[in-house]
Amino acid sequence: MLDFSTGETAILDPCCGEGAILSFLAEGNDEVITYGVEIEKRRAKAAKAVLNNVIEAPIESMIISNDAFGMILLNPPYDFSMKTTDEDAERKEYTELKRATKYLMPGGLLIYIIPAYRYADSKIARFLATHFNEMSVARFTDEDYSDYKQVVFFGKKKRGNIKQFSEEIYNVFLQFANEDFANNLKDLETLSNERTYSIPQCNGEISTFYTRLENKNVFIESIKTNKQFQAFIERTKPKTIDHSSLKPILPLAQGQLALLLASGAINGVLGSGDNLHVVQGLENVSKIVTEEESEHSVTTKVRMKREISVKIITPAGTVKKLS
Repeated sequence: MLDFSTGETAILDPCCGEGAILSFLAEGNDEVITYGVEIEKRRAKAAKAVLNNVIEAPIESMIISNDAFGMILLNPPYDFSMKTTDEDAERKEYTELKRATKYLMPGGLLIYIIPAYRYADSKIARFLATHFNEMSVARFTDEDYSDYKQVVFFGKKKRGNIKQFSEEIYNVFLQFANEDFANNLKDLETLSNERTYSIPQCNGEISTFYTRLENKNVFIESIKTNKQFQAFIERTKPKTIDHSSLKPILPLAQGQLALLLASGAINGVLGSGDNLHVVQGLENVSKIVTEEESEHSVTTKVRMKREISVKIITPAGTVKKLS
């Protein structure tokens, strides 16, 4: 149904998901360069494996060349996009239709997939009847159509600055409000055997295709390699003191020695020969709560109690605890 024999071209799916549909349409055509946009991280990662160019970002943040793509596949999410108030709510299908049409080159093919009844929306119907010609519509095959009632629109973007509105086409779209009208459409398989759309040639390298929102992973890597950040890391590293080279000017009193042991300042292997041993100092902090009752009140006092504990391990494996 799609003919890519005209030469190099670029095709876009602005809501590409995992990229499977666009990849399938371009399969076997080396001159077709695929582009996708996907907001969800997991799906974007999957799309990058099958499409040539994928950006993980909301489509609203994208800066894309106008009139650039030979074909656009548009299967927008079915939710509401709020503009100002609830009364002004605009369906996502219409918002993305207008956006995608800007990116499509004159003579380019739009493949537009939405539920059948949405074609009867006056805004969508009028837009399609104004901006496109060589149109076809088909419903999904029977086994797929019953679930979501989706209909596929094929149309070539009109050339020229002035687009003439077709009331006849507009009235046809309004008939989609009747479910029986959509049920009686040809299915995709039948249409694909009857009609072929030639995708126009264009530059496969789109000059403008990026998001205004930078990926946070880019910032993280940039920060890690930043010289000022590395200097900050060095300045804030915990300082290691080599206690072995420190000698007290005067002999230590027992109380001072106990404080050094408790603080861990002289942890490690001490002595030699028969006096070799390992020392570890600990300070245990506990709360002591007392209550004092008076005639009209009860006063609660909390006192912090610090207890020094020193463990000694001898070469024989004996553990002694001093407290």
